[in-house]
Amino acid sequence: MANIKANIKNIRKTKKRHARNKRTITSLRSKSKTVRKTQTSKDLAVAYKNVDSACAKGKIHKNKANRIKSRLAKAPKKTAK
Repeated sequence: MANIKANIKNIRKTKKRHARNKRTITSLRSKSKTVRKTQTSKDLAVAYKNVDSACAKGKIHKNKANRIKSRLAKAPKKTAK
């Protein structure tokens, strides 16, 4: 544990940020799984919205967001075969 007040505060801030980031990423993954299971356009729109908001907030990189959306769009075609 840190002894300096500023470092103690930094540890608190880091924990909060980590929890916030983890919450965003977890919801993003769960929405993606829902889309793969149900494959409805409504779920796909919600998942796209989550991916875009995570990208805008800087939680994930722009290219990763595009890759996720591309794979979600391909998911129904993959299971149809």
